[in-house]
Amino acid sequence: MSNTGGRRLKQWLMEQIQSGQYSGLQWEDESRTLFRIPWKHAGKQDYNQEIDASIFKAWAVFKGKFKEGDKAEPATWKTRLRCALNKSPDFEEVTERSQLDISEPYKVYRIVPEEEQKNGKSSVMAMAATTSSGDITDMDCSPAELEELIKEVRLSVTLQTTDFLSLFSSPAFSHMMISFYYGGKLIQNTVVDHSEGCRIAPQQPLGRSALYSSDSMQSVHFPSAELIEYDRQRHVTRKLLGHLERGVLVRANQEGIFIKRLCQSRVFWIGLGEVGSQYNHMACKLERDAVVKIFDTGRFLHALQLYQEGQFPAPDPTVTLCFGEELHDLSNAKGKLIIVQISVLHCQQLLEAVNMRRSQPYCNNSTLEMSDNLASDQMARIYQELCSYSGPQRQACYRDNMPITA
Repeated sequence: MSNTGGRRLKQWLMEQIQSGQYSGLQWEDESRTLFRIPWKHAGKQDYNQEIDASIFKAWAVFKGKFKEGDKAEPATWKTRLRCALNKSPDFEEVTERSQLDISEPYKVYRIVPEEEQKNGKSSVMAMAATTSSGDITDMDCSPAELEELIKEVRLSVTLQTTDFLSLFSSPAFSHMMISFYYGGKLIQNTVVDHSEGCRIAPQQPLGRSALYSSDSMQSVHFPSAELIEYDRQRHVTRKLLGHLERGVLVRANQEGIFIKRLCQSRVFWIGLGEVGSQYNHMACKLERDAVVKIFDTGRFLHALQLYQEGQFPAPDPTVTLCFGEELHDLSNAKGKLIIVQISVLHCQQLLEAVNMRRSQPYCNNSTLEMSDNLASDQMARIYQELCSYSGPQRQACYRDNMPITA
């Protein structure tokens, strides 16, 4: 574990102040009983994550909650340290000395002497704030602290909308899982992590591969028909793949999943898109060379909110494509020669987190009692994402700014 030796927050934080390596983290008084900690919102236009989130990131690293290469979540990092400070009997916020409306905002905390803790703060509170190892319970936020996190994320999203491309090219929403089914049997799973999306097409002979390749997109190939067990099915599937030569272009971002059909073969889809609805399970046909939103993130998150409140069935983060054959609904999808399912991994994770939330018993204060850090992590992320959406975005934005081109 990162905090070997059972070191507590107080010792760790004192060491960071003394190091002088974090901008804005400094002593407030000569007696070193008060200290400042930088508190700039991630949505500020002059926000620099490397500087303004450095102390919060360091705490996440120390706790083993972040390592280089992981997705950066500065709002979650800040919430972790804020919750730890507020739960710890060693610290007390001095709100009258905090400055949150200046260009370089900060909070001021006081180090509470042990004698004062014994005489003042409840021992019950101190016990609740620590684990058996003496460490602060991670991400155990009060409703007020959770609301502060929500406001911060909402502010961040509001300010980012001034730069449309930065908001809707969020890496978290560009990662997709592509699953290939031949005759109802799962043949292959492929993860797409390219920000520009992918082309799904059969493997081309070497002489023709350059014709449809693109350096700006990830190439995803249909599995070989030779993997099919039955001769007749293998023969017909091989012929069908011959009509999918140019394939389809697929791209996901924070607005949804978009597709452009280039192949000669017919393609039908079912999903939570602009015109499709997973609840009537009716398929729509893709017109050739038309850009279609086959999954709407705003609709999904709204449905997820309703599901979370018990007012709606669980929304499906998966879009189903059927190649070469007409598809009416999902009831007979397993009998089709080629089915491709696409899901945004982040939306799948959000749904799993809500399912976890619904499976947990409610506490008296209407917050959830999470039994492990994984659940806490998921809950923090889910509130960030759910509160980032007030509804679907203007549909023309994608077509105006980020067209899919052949």
